[in-house]
Amino acid sequence: MIDHFEKIIEMAKESGLNDAFFEVAKEHLDAVSGLMHISPVQAALFAIILERFGNNSVSMDKIAETLKCGKMQLLRYMDDLDALKKKKLIRSSQSAHFLRRTGDFPNYSVPPDVINAVRNNVEYQYTALDNLSPEDFFDCAEDLIEAVKNDALDIDSLREEVNFLLAGNKNISFVKKQAEYDLGEDSVILMLVFCCALLYRDIESIKSDDLWKELYSIYGRISTRQIQDRFKTREHKLFKKGLVEFEFQNGMADTEYLRLSQTAKDEFLSDFDFKKKSKHQGRGLIHGDTISTKKLFYSTQIKSRIAELTEMLREENFSGIRKRLEESGMRTGFACIFSGPPGTGKTETAYQIARETGRDIMLVDIANTKSMWFGESEKRIKAVFDRYRGIVKNNGLVPILLFNEADAVFGKRRELAESRSGPDQTENAIQNIILQEMENLNGILIATTNMTVNFDKAFERRFLYKINFEKPDLESKRLMWQSFIPALTDSDAENLAVKFDFSGGQIENTARKSAVSFILKGAAPDISSLETFCGEESFEKTSSGIGFRAC
Repeated sequence: MIDHFEKIIEMAKESGLNDAFFEVAKEHLDAVSGLMHISPVQAALFAIILERFGNNSVSMDKIAETLKCGKMQLLRYMDDLDALKKKKLIRSSQSAHFLRRTGDFPNYSVPPDVINAVRNNVEYQYTALDNLSPEDFFDCAEDLIEAVKNDALDIDSLREEVNFLLAGNKNISFVKKQAEYDLGEDSVILMLVFCCALLYRDIESIKSDDLWKELYSIYGRISTRQIQDRFKTREHKLFKKGLVEFEFQNGMADTEYLRLSQTAKDEFLSDFDFKKKSKHQGRGLIHGDTISTKKLFYSTQIKSRIAELTEMLREENFSGIRKRLEESGMRTGFACIFSGPPGTGKTETAYQIARETGRDIMLVDIANTKSMWFGESEKRIKAVFDRYRGIVKNNGLVPILLFNEADAVFGKRRELAESRSGPDQTENAIQNIILQEMENLNGILIATTNMTVNFDKAFERRFLYKINFEKPDLESKRLMWQSFIPALTDSDAENLAVKFDFSGGQIENTARKSAVSFILKGAAPDISSLETFCGEESFEKTSSGIGFRAC
């Protein structure tokens, strides 16, 4: 079938869609027409769109360019293009309203299922999306919304597809409730946007600016502005029916963030058991059951404290401890700080605790919490804790909120009497938010740092567990050498441990260099080569003499 399409395109490029083309291409057009049950003209047009379709939809300009004709000449084929749309072999990526308003021509794309049918030489059969599971229902909804955002589907087709989806899945709570609330097409699509954000990206509250951008890519500027105005005045149907609301902070509405109400989640998403893991939950989380086992070496004292912390975070102990604390009127959150030199296993310890206790990790990308725009950094750090609260609420096991290399946000607050600069005010505002969030923490926070001397005293007080990771002692270093390079004798491992005051990370780096050398040379490095690798691992060398010298 692909050969037939290639021949059709080749001949169409030579002569356009004239009588001579249909005569010489008859064999190939008949093959496509017979398989897909379309006319020869439609077969030719479909072949051209298929050939030009890539990451973006195909414009009428591109079709005209292929046929070496003007767009006006293509008007005679609009009915054939509409027929291909009705058979769902192509999609239009502009709405009828947009085309009427602008006087422009539509762009077209080919759905993935159609492309797969062509590849497999089979007739494309449109599959009605009926009797789906709740997960598959929202999978389809998310795919449709993404198709519109990527210009592969127009808003009219989206409304049509969503209506098909609703009609074929009346057993799903979302479908039942949207009918009971009499939402209408566009409010249903908005509800799907909110639900997919929660299910796929763990987003409890959507930043209003992000929502307008997303709706702009779906509805266009004018319709989005109308929705935006009705949201701001709470006149939109979703507000009036109590399904969407502004975020609340200290009893005040925060119009910067919008979220599904608890009523909406309870009624429209009642099919989902959020206490169980599903493929929708935990996007962006590091799942505990995916973390590889790694043997770590500690001094006796540190090993004992890590074991104590791990036992406390096992669910059979953790849930009971939290209950007792709550009954005693004490805070139930646990904040831990792992400090110490680089390479001593702080971050890896957090990962291994998560693996041992079956907990997921929400890793905070501290770089992404900083912004050049005034006030934006505070909103971003607040959004981190908002998202974590949502995950804690919806997950069975409380996940770990991990601030890795936390010096950048847990440092000492500035004295504003000395400096009134915007950056200093922003840093203090961020730290005040974190302090307040730690005070109200209802979960598990672990922060790692190389420099506790830079920590503010207010942060230090809020960490219940403080564990200082020291460089390994002589025995631990010997065991690490033999763990990473099992071929080492006891004597050689001990000599390396004595000669080089390395952290675990440095020993691992040296072992990796040894492995690379073995792969390249086919022979394991001897002890002399290992010592050379060790020498290369340290930056503490004499000056190379680069730069200017006095004469």
